[in-house]
Amino acid sequence: MSGAGAGPEWVQSPEVATVAEALWLRVRDVVLAERRLERFAFDPEPAAGSLRRGLDAVAGDAEALSGLARDVALRAVAAAADPVNFRILSSLGAPDGLALGELSGRVGLPPLALAERLGALAQAGLAGRDLERERAFATPAGRGLSGMVDALAARLNARMKEELPALLDG
Repeated sequence: MSGAGAGPEWVQSPEVATVAEALWLRVRDVVLAERRLERFAFDPEPAAGSLRRGLDAVAGDAEALSGLARDVALRAVAAAADPVNFRILSSLGAPDGLALGELSGRVGLPPLALAERLGALAQAGLAGRDLERERAFATPAGRGLSGMVDALAARLNARMKEELPALLDG
């Protein structure tokens, strides 16, 4: 694998940079939350299968670190790739998000189903909820990934408009 900053032109796009940075912030937040949780542990030595021991091992292993980065990225892409989840993300484009009732109506999901999907998107770092204001919002990773898909679809659409008629006539 090539290092950061190397690769095709699209890798240098602002959307990719935004998604990568936002996913890093999600990983950082999970690690910091785990460290705070460890302070409540009764045993000063982390258990063999603990997240801390696992992260300590990964941090010093370039291959394992690359695998973790790939896993986080793939989980985000998989969450966004679901058509209903993508409709949710696309609906959350406004910076302050959308009221849950309005979002439920836009995507055609009952509130409980919407809450489950928002939870999955939040777990992947793509969306969040403001429980006080009963709103949902896309994170920078969610907006960036949504923008990447829209750009890809627009290019595919242009190519199909240009070349599909000739294929169908031939």
